[in-house]
Amino acid sequence: MSEELDLLIREADRKKAQFAQKSLAPDAYDAYQERFLFADLYNSLAIEGNELSQQEIEDILINDTVVSHKSLSDHIDVVGYRDAVLLSRDYVAYNTRITEHEIRKLHYKLLIAHQQVSGEYRNYNMMIRGHRPTSYEKVPYKMVQLTERVHTLEDEHPIEAIAFFHLRLEKIHPFGDGNGRVGRVLVNTMLAQNEYPPVIFAVDEKEAYYKALEAYDGLQGNPQIEPMQIYLAKLVIRQLDALLALA
Repeated sequence: MSEELDLLIREADRKKAQFAQKSLAPDAYDAYQERFLFADLYNSLAIEGNELSQQEIEDILINDTVVSHKSLSDHIDVVGYRDAVLLSRDYVAYNTRITEHEIRKLHYKLLIAHQQVSGEYRNYNMMIRGHRPTSYEKVPYKMVQLTERVHTLEDEHPIEAIAFFHLRLEKIHPFGDGNGRVGRVLVNTMLAQNEYPPVIFAVDEKEAYYKALEAYDGLQGNPQIEPMQIYLAKLVIRQLDALLALA
């Protein structure tokens, strides 16, 4: 672990402990949860090219609004992502072990418009941003390997382990579509299960996010895990700062 990552993790843990000593009024926390959901929806979907604004997403979910000049698929993706997040909150509430089954259930919720492939691993090879993910024949084995490994990382800090999980999942790219979205939902699920706040992967910072992902691709040399660990630690600290400001 580099000095930078060590300092960031220490700061995240210090602020986590600080927040644990605070208390938010139930209505204040509910309002925060709602604001977070809309921000998460907007940013995670915008990273993938969804053209709905955050206000439009709020109108769709609260008022059943249809935005006439935006695509139907963008509307459906909002509902699918919302449903996946709600399912992930159940995983947190019941401390559900994250296995292949849970990941595929999240993907099924996400891709409600493509139920013939939702929750199913891809059966073809593909190229993503200049690199070739795991060949489809190896996806089932790699997913079993990944989900088993994440539960044996007792010597790693949760932020380190969760960042690595995200990198491996995106490298495997098990599904034909929706890998980034399901991966970000899983990051937040696992953070919450470890008593860290879910984070926002901001669309206006997506190049930094992509850079952290690409550092692990190996296209620029040896695969690097730490850039994503540093990136995630900074997101956690940012969200803890937002919560501490409310306390």
